[in-house]
Amino acid sequence: MRKSQRGQSLVEFTFVGIPVLFTLICIFEISRGMWIYGTLNHAAKQGVRYAIVHGINCSKNTNACTVQLGPAQNRCNNTVSTIAEVIRCAGAGLDPTNTKVTFISAQGALGPYSLNAVPAGLWPPTNGNQPGQALTIEIRTPFKSALSMLWPGASPVRFASGTFGASSSDQIQF
Repeated sequence: MRKSQRGQSLVEFTFVGIPVLFTLICIFEISRGMWIYGTLNHAAKQGVRYAIVHGINCSKNTNACTVQLGPAQNRCNNTVSTIAEVIRCAGAGLDPTNTKVTFISAQGALGPYSLNAVPAGLWPPTNGNQPGQALTIEIRTPFKSALSMLWPGASPVRFASGTFGASSSDQIQF
């Protein structure tokens, strides 16, 4: 009797273990996608927040507060002075080479730029830097999921790709 039950545990593992493993990988990938999406939203919000409080009237009371678009200088300390750097610091884990940022004001859109290649320049332009004017920052980044390589018939090591996007808008405060 014992001889006929030799492969039973292997068969049981096949029926139970593989679906459980696939479910765990799915949960991990969905969680990673949600984390990237939340990070994009946070980075866009922080970039707009930084821009709206540095309007034309913020230089009153001896504040030096001109706002530059870029570059992102790979520092995340209290001396951050560009919108691209604020976005890069708030977007921990985003690939700055593949993440695209578009800056939109009443004067039009600038970009999309790679996050690590945002040019220097004032934003919003001086004629569009009045309190009450709307500013928008849009961010897009690719998301590559490993789930597709587990699909039957998929070629080896093939990642599914999609793009996540986020935007944030607000009005210049002062």
